[in-house]
Amino acid sequence: MKSFNELGHIALGTALRQLAAQVSKDAENTYAKFGFAIEPKWFPVFYVLASKGADSVVNIAKEINHSHVSVSKIVKEMKARDLIESYKSSDDSRVTLVALNSKAKAMVPQMKKQCDAIDAAMRELKEETGIDLWEAVSVVERHLRYRPISARVDAHSPDIKVVDYAPKYREAFKSLNVEWISKYWKLEEPDFKALDDPEGYILNQSGLILIALDKGEPIGCCALIKQADDTFELAKMAVSPKAQGKGVGLLLGKSIVERAKLMGVKRLYLESNSVLKPSIRLYEKIGFKHIKGAPSPYARCDVQMELYLNK
Repeated sequence: MKSFNELGHIALGTALRQLAAQVSKDAENTYAKFGFAIEPKWFPVFYVLASKGADSVVNIAKEINHSHVSVSKIVKEMKARDLIESYKSSDDSRVTLVALNSKAKAMVPQMKKQCDAIDAAMRELKEETGIDLWEAVSVVERHLRYRPISARVDAHSPDIKVVDYAPKYREAFKSLNVEWISKYWKLEEPDFKALDDPEGYILNQSGLILIALDKGEPIGCCALIKQADDTFELAKMAVSPKAQGKGVGLLLGKSIVERAKLMGVKRLYLESNSVLKPSIRLYEKIGFKHIKGAPSPYARCDVQMELYLNK
């Protein structure tokens, strides 16, 4: 057997714990260097309040992706250190708002200096290593959120599989869509917004993109674009002509519907065109029903459908 230090990915959990401990310890040294006298674990709450002025614990927890219990504990600790004040909302007396007090607000300039310095240090680290650590962590976290390692090691990888979007698939996502849209119509303004900036327009707005691979080659894609808190649009589904007839569209459709269920989405909506009869039959097979919805931003849309989930 290999030595433990030679295990690589197999020892990833241990390596991540060691890295987290190292970063946490280093954060304490960095905070001390800038005279920013808070506990590093308080930073997300401090930053949100410094940016927004005041908010409820519930909203802060949503913004920083922490539990309500965790944020409540941090707020209590910051109150004990005389950094936070609380009061009832003037709009709703049932809601308690928390805000930085004058002592904490006086620390904001040091926080800004520290943030700028850390940003510069991380850019330097990226130049040295060739790795954008924040982007790498964000992409891996998104890929593991609904398909963890335990699920991956249980499965025998088929030739065709569906994976989450990563920056390396940006050009494939665009070219697959441009190919099929250009066959029938001209690209429209909403197309360019989604295809030129999938991270900003889709992923960073709580959306999702799935990519179908055939032996590692992108052959299809589809996306979920947030429309409201409980409604997402199934959009930008495209399959390469050379892969059509292999069931790729159905695999993508079923995969994205299952993912939507895991995300807690209540309603999926889509727009299409009556020319695309195979696509419409596919949507019907998945469970979509025809509706007459609001006017579409796409000139080519003459079909609207919806599917309710998590009933």
